[in-house]
Amino acid sequence: MVKKAVYVASTDELSGKSAIIIALTHIAKEIGESVGYFKPIGFSSSLIPGREHTDEDVEIIGSILDMKYESSVICPLVLKRDEFLEDFIKIDVESCIENIHEAYEKISKNVNLMFIEGPPTFSTGAFIGCPIPKLARDFNAEILLVEKAEEDSVVDNILQVQDCCIKWGTRVFGVILNRVPQYRLERTERVIKPFIEKAGIKVLGLIPEDKMLSAPTVREICDFIGGRVLAGKDGLDRVVEAILIGAMTPESAAKYFRKVANELVITGGDRTDIILTALETDVAAIVLTGNLYPNARVFPKADDLKVPLILVPYDTYTTLQHVQKIMGRIKPKDSRRINAAVNIVKRNVDYMKILAT
Repeated sequence: MVKKAVYVASTDELSGKSAIIIALTHIAKEIGESVGYFKPIGFSSSLIPGREHTDEDVEIIGSILDMKYESSVICPLVLKRDEFLEDFIKIDVESCIENIHEAYEKISKNVNLMFIEGPPTFSTGAFIGCPIPKLARDFNAEILLVEKAEEDSVVDNILQVQDCCIKWGTRVFGVILNRVPQYRLERTERVIKPFIEKAGIKVLGLIPEDKMLSAPTVREICDFIGGRVLAGKDGLDRVVEAILIGAMTPESAAKYFRKVANELVITGGDRTDIILTALETDVAAIVLTGNLYPNARVFPKADDLKVPLILVPYDTYTTLQHVQKIMGRIKPKDSRRINAAVNIVKRNVDYMKILAT
């Protein structure tokens, strides 16, 4: 029987909820707790044909925890990424809610500690009567917010969530301020944290931005966006630390590309000038958009430098959106980033307050 349920939520996408949950579940297992994981409402995230209705975070965390349940039980409701309302016009909403509750009861039956992951935003689920505060109340779960502390407005977001929770008869028991830029660490500790705690919400962690944790390999990005490798296959295991868009003159691009290292450059496949310029810098890979092939002379150079050239059908903006979704995502066998997540949580989060049952 569940002794404690923690509903990990955020007000915006890419806050780092999944990485935090992976770290906390690892630590909980280290101290001998039996742990479960549940995601009531997910979003389709795979771009691979045949997997369009898969929430990959659910599969990843389920695999890491070695859960014996099907993904459809761990996450009973998966929405399409952009347009999903039509799917619910003729569906009995009450049956959706019932399915969510039945799945939670099944998964939580034999564990002491449950982690429940919220959808990308705090408001998701309201359209079928399943906002996060209501489900948290139903599951007798405490809400842990994970928020990016990039701007002062993070305080407004947190206080608004607190007001919403109070109306539903539940509460925010703590906040983790995540991915704090190095230059904002001192100010976040000195200014933002006191504002939050003055409202009666405990700041349980302040995690600095960590490139090791957010940096995927070229292979992971290629697999996620369903790209086709045209050259440079020997460089697929390089780590990507930054994303740059190549949409300027070669002269401007050269200065732009040299400011960072291990970058992924996204540019039109017909921009041979930009591709050749990028190959003169410390680029990790180049994504060619629009299904457009560059001049053949770039292929041997990419092979020699072990810089993958990846072809995708999307435009540059859409490709950027897809790539951003994988930054910070941890794969089941990715011991490098799993260990990084665990270590950064141990160093920067009061994890025993979260895990204590």
